[in-house]
Amino acid sequence: MSKAELAVLERRLRPIYDSLDSHNYKKALTECDKVLKKHPATVAAKVLKALGLIRLDRLAEAMDILDVLDVKGARHDELTLQAFVHCYRDSNQHKRVIYLYERAIEVDPSEQNMTQLFMAYSREKMYKEQQKIAMRLFKDVGSTTYYYWSVMSLFLQLKTSFNQILQAREDKELGKKMLLPLAEKMCKTQIEKTNYTEGSSAELELELLILDGQEKWKECAEFVDKPRAIGLPVAPHNLVEKGMEYYMKDGQYNLAYELAVGVVETMPDNWNLWRILVASTIRIIEKMALSQNKEYQEGALLLVEKLSELIEKVQQKSEFKIRGPYLASFLTLKVFGESAAKVPGLEDLTPHFGDIVERMLVYVRNFYKKPICFTDLHMYFGELNEEQKQQFLKGLTSWMNDISSEEQVEGDESKVWAILLTERCRRALGDYEKKTSEDHRSLFQQFIAQIAAKGRSEHAQGVLCNFAISHLWDAYRKESELLCLFIDIRTLAFSDDLEKFYEMILLLEFVATSNKTDPLCKLALVRAYSSLCITGRITALWKVLDIKSVQNDTLGYLTFPVYETSGRFNLAIINCSQLSIMYDQSEKEIQDSIAQAYRQGKFTAIPPMTAASLKLRLSVQKTAAEVMNRYLSSLFVLEDLDQTTVTLWGDDDPIGETRIDWSKLVDNRDFSVLPYTETPEYEKLLDDMKKRTFQELIDISELRSTMCRALGAVGRVTMDNMDPRLARVQLKMTVIEFKKHLEYCCKEYPSFLIPSKLAQSPAPQHLSQWVHSGGPQMVLEYLEAAVKLVEILDSGEHPDVELVGTRTEMAKKLIKLIEIQPKRNENEPLPPFWIVDPIIKSSRALQTIAAIQIVLQFIEKLVMKLVKNVPTTAPGFGKPKGKKEKKVAEEVFILEILKSRASSFQAVAKALEECKAVIFLEHIRSKHVELRYAGNFLHTHFRQMMAYEDKNVPEKVGEGLGKAQVVLQEMAPTIESRLQVSFLNAFEDMHTTIKSRF
Repeated sequence: MSKAELAVLERRLRPIYDSLDSHNYKKALTECDKVLKKHPATVAAKVLKALGLIRLDRLAEAMDILDVLDVKGARHDELTLQAFVHCYRDSNQHKRVIYLYERAIEVDPSEQNMTQLFMAYSREKMYKEQQKIAMRLFKDVGSTTYYYWSVMSLFLQLKTSFNQILQAREDKELGKKMLLPLAEKMCKTQIEKTNYTEGSSAELELELLILDGQEKWKECAEFVDKPRAIGLPVAPHNLVEKGMEYYMKDGQYNLAYELAVGVVETMPDNWNLWRILVASTIRIIEKMALSQNKEYQEGALLLVEKLSELIEKVQQKSEFKIRGPYLASFLTLKVFGESAAKVPGLEDLTPHFGDIVERMLVYVRNFYKKPICFTDLHMYFGELNEEQKQQFLKGLTSWMNDISSEEQVEGDESKVWAILLTERCRRALGDYEKKTSEDHRSLFQQFIAQIAAKGRSEHAQGVLCNFAISHLWDAYRKESELLCLFIDIRTLAFSDDLEKFYEMILLLEFVATSNKTDPLCKLALVRAYSSLCITGRITALWKVLDIKSVQNDTLGYLTFPVYETSGRFNLAIINCSQLSIMYDQSEKEIQDSIAQAYRQGKFTAIPPMTAASLKLRLSVQKTAAEVMNRYLSSLFVLEDLDQTTVTLWGDDDPIGETRIDWSKLVDNRDFSVLPYTETPEYEKLLDDMKKRTFQELIDISELRSTMCRALGAVGRVTMDNMDPRLARVQLKMTVIEFKKHLEYCCKEYPSFLIPSKLAQSPAPQHLSQWVHSGGPQMVLEYLEAAVKLVEILDSGEHPDVELVGTRTEMAKKLIKLIEIQPKRNENEPLPPFWIVDPIIKSSRALQTIAAIQIVLQFIEKLVMKLVKNVPTTAPGFGKPKGKKEKKVAEEVFILEILKSRASSFQAVAKALEECKAVIFLEHIRSKHVELRYAGNFLHTHFRQMMAYEDKNVPEKVGEGLGKAQVVLQEMAPTIESRLQVSFLNAFEDMHTTIKSRF
C-alpha cells in the first residue's frame, strides 16, 4: 500500500482511534460499523472492532473476527498489523504476535515486518530465532545495525543461562566455550570491515559486554584504558573505577593499588575507591604470605603503614566534611580481621589505625546529625568484642550527657538525633536485653514525649516514631513467643500482649495524621492493619502513599490477601485486576525500552532490562494475583457456567505439561522497606521468615490453582467443543493433583501454626486455618464424586443419590464449617480483636460454599448431557415451587414416564432408570437448599456477633506512660470507631455475597 493510500486509510480510521484512546469502546464499535458500511473490505476497521470487543470483555466475539482475518497468505498493511498486535497484547496472546509476523514476512518480507518480528521474538526471549531474523535483516538491508543485533542475540543466549537458574551447568560451560568466542569473532570481523560508527557507542558496548561475559578481565581492563573507551556511556571517573575492578578480578592487585592511591586523594568521598584500595592492600599482603618470601613481613608492614598515612592525610584535609576517609579506618580493621594472612607484627593494628572504640566515638561526635550515621557504625559492630562494646556504650552515654547539658536552641534538633543514635546503638549491641520491662516502658514514654513535642520537624518525628514502633513491635513479638511456652497454642492469638500492639497503632495514627511526608509510619500502619483485616483504612493509606506501578510487585505483599481473608471479594478482585494490569503495563514498558535500546545501540542496557522483565514475569506476586483473580471471579462474579468453566480452567495446555511452573517463581518482595534496629540474630529470623512466607504464598496459590483446574475440568466434560476422551483424562488428573497438594498442605501446615509476628512479615495468608477448616476437603469429596459420576454415566448406568452423600451428612459438615463464633470462658470478656478470627473463618466458609455450589451445578449439567432420554425439565428445574407442589409435580412426572413406557417389561425397566436419574437431579437440587441454609445461618452468626457487648480493642491504653498517655487516649475513640466500621463493612460485604449468590 502506497503512502497516499495509507494516509487515506488513517484519516478514515481516525474517529475509531480517538474513541479507543478516550476509552469509549462502545462508540468505537459504532464508528467501525460506519466505516465498514461504506467500505466493507477495510480489514483494519474489522480488526479495530475486534480490539473494541476485547476491551469490552467480549473476547469470544473478537476472536471470531481475528481468526477469520489472521490466516496464512493474507497480506496486511502496517496499520492493520499494528491493530492485530494491540488485540493480541490486550488479550494476553503474545505468541500470536510472533505467528502474525511470521506469516507477514512470507508474503511481504519488508524491513518493517522483519524488525517487528525481531522485537516479538525479543519479548518472548526466543534468542535463537531473534539471531536468525537479525542476520536475515543484515543480508537483505545491509545495515551493520542489524548485524550487531545478531551478535547481541547470540550474547543473550548465554546471559539467560547465567541469569536463570533453569539452565544446567554444562549449558553455561558450552556457552562460554562456543557462543561468546563466536560473538567476539563476529564483532571483531565486522569492526575490521566497517570500523567504529562515528557518534555511536554500539560497537564499544558490545565488545566490552562480550569480554566481560568471557571473564577476560585483563582484556577488559586494557579496553577501558584505551582512548576510545571514552565513548562508552560511563562517566570518566567511573571508567577508572571499572578498570580497577577488572584488575582486581584479574588478580593484578598491584596495578589496582597504584591506580587507587593515585586518585583517592582527588575523590576522597568515593567509597568504591576506598574499598578497592583496602582490598588490594590485603590481597597483596596475602600473596606475599603465600610466597614464603623472607622479606614479606617487612613489605607487609610497609604497605600497612602507607595505607595508614594515606588515610590520616585525607582525613586531615577533609576536616569531617565527608565520611569516606573515616569509614576507611573501620573497613581496614574489618578486612584485616577477616583475612587468612597472619603477619607477625600486625596482630594488633591499633598503632597504625588507632583504637576502634575511640575512632567510633570520634565518628559519632562529628556525624551523629546524619541519619546514615548509625548504618555506617552498624556495619562494624561485629568487630567489637564484649569489652569494647561496653567501652563504646559507656563513651556514648558520657557523650549523650554532654549533649543533654547543652542549652537548647529553638529549631535545633541535634539532641533528637543524638538520642536516636544512642538508643539504636544500645539496641544493636544487646544492651536492651539487660533492661527490665519497666525500663522499656519508660523509654517508650520518653519517645512519645519527643514525638509529640511542639515544633518537632516531620523528618525527626517520623524517625523517632519508627524507632519507637520497632522497639514496641519487638516487645510484642517476644512476649508472644514467651506465651507459646506456657499457654495452649490454640488460645495464643487471644493471649498476646495486644495492649502494646494497640498502643503502637495509636502512635502510628497520631504521626500519620500530623506528618504528611513520612511514608514509613503509614507503611507500618498498613502492616499492622493487615493482621486485623482493617481493609478500609488500608485502602485509604495506600492511596495516600501513592505506590507507583512496579512498586506494587515489591510492596504488594503488605496488602495482597487482606481483602480476600476479610470477605470483601469484590475489592479483592479489583485489587488483583489492578496488579495484573500493572504487570502487563510494566512488561510493555520494559519491552519498549529494550526495543529502543536495540535501535539506539545501547547494548549494555539490554541485559539488565531483560533480567528485570524476566523477574517480573516469574514474580510469585504476579502469579498469586492472577490465580486469586480467576478463583474469586469464578466463585463470586460469573453467572454463565460456560464462562465460569473457561475462567476456572485458565490457559489451555497439553496433557502432562504444567501450566504454572511453581519451582521457577522468584521472590521480588522488598522486606527492607520497614527499617529495624536489631542484633545479628534478627537477621536469621528475617531470613527464615522470608523463606517460609515465600513457600506459603506458593503453596496457597497452587492450592487455589489446582482447585480451579479441577472445578474447570468438571465443566469441560459438558462442553460440546471438547474432545470427550481428553476431557475425562484431564478431569481425573486435575482432581488427583488437587488431592495430592491438599494432603501436602495439611501435613506441612499443622493446625497450631500461627502467622509470623515480625514487623517485616507480609500480610498473613492463613493457609493453616483454611486447610484444617474442612472446607477444601468438602470440595474434594464432590470433585471425586463427579469423577465417579462420569464413569457411571459413560457405562450406560444411572447414578444413585448415595454417590454424593445424604443431605444430613452435608448439613453436619456445613454446620461445622460455619461455626465461626468465638469460644467464651465463663464470666470472662472476649479478648481484644476477637472479631478478626470469625471474619477470616466466614470468608473461607463462603468460598467453600461457593465452590461446592459450582460443582453441583456442573454435576447437574453432566447428568442432563450424558443421560440419554432424560426429560430436560426435571423436578426442581425452572421456577422454584412450594414443597407440596414440588412433591405432586415429581409424582405426576414419574407416573407419566411409567405410563408412557409400560408397554413391556424392558420399557418399564428403562423408565425406572430414567426416574432414578430424575431423583438424583432432585437430590442435587436439595443440596443447593442446604448451601442456601448454610449461608443464611452464617448471616445469623454475623448479626449475633455484632450485638456482642465485648469491645474489639483493649480497654487499657497507655498505662504507666504518664503524660504521654494523653496522646494515645486522644486518638483512641477515633481509631476504635474506624476499626468498628471496617469490621462491619466486612460482614456487610459477605452478607451481600450471600444474598446474591446463594
